[in-house]
Amino acid sequence: MVVTVACTAVTPTIAPNRDFIAAHGEKLLRYCGVSVVNVLLGQGLLALCLVVVGLGGVVSQVIAASVSAIPAYLLSRRWVWKQRGPDSFRSEVLPFWTMALIGLVFAVSAIAVVERFTDSTPVLMATSLAAYGVVWIAKYVVLDKIMWHTPAAAGADDSST
Repeated sequence: MVVTVACTAVTPTIAPNRDFIAAHGEKLLRYCGVSVVNVLLGQGLLALCLVVVGLGGVVSQVIAASVSAIPAYLLSRRWVWKQRGPDSFRSEVLPFWTMALIGLVFAVSAIAVVERFTDSTPVLMATSLAAYGVVWIAKYVVLDKIMWHTPAAAGADDSST
């Protein structure tokens, strides 16, 4: 018995990954850095509101998200995407806050569900973190491709990091 096996060329995945890293590597690292700052600030505020102030999970999440969105916007605009000049309320601030609101609605919804079963601070904080993690990738794409789209070469030529 003879078995014939059809062979097709396998497209190497290394080259596209190199292209992606060349175009987005430094920017993604800066975006991750802003996310670390935002997570530490947001989770710290969430814990403060839950434990010290004694607020409920939903109110605590709203406060934490509202406060932490301010440095997230400023760092994203100026450090990650290297935008200079005056802020545009309509084309930058409003869309950024809309995305923050989408993340907040998702996190608050998740916390409201979890809070029916437990008021454990670590569980509520993990719920918040997981909810924002889902939104994180979509937010990068929107910021990079729509709101602050810059040619890949522009980031490589900027030595003011």
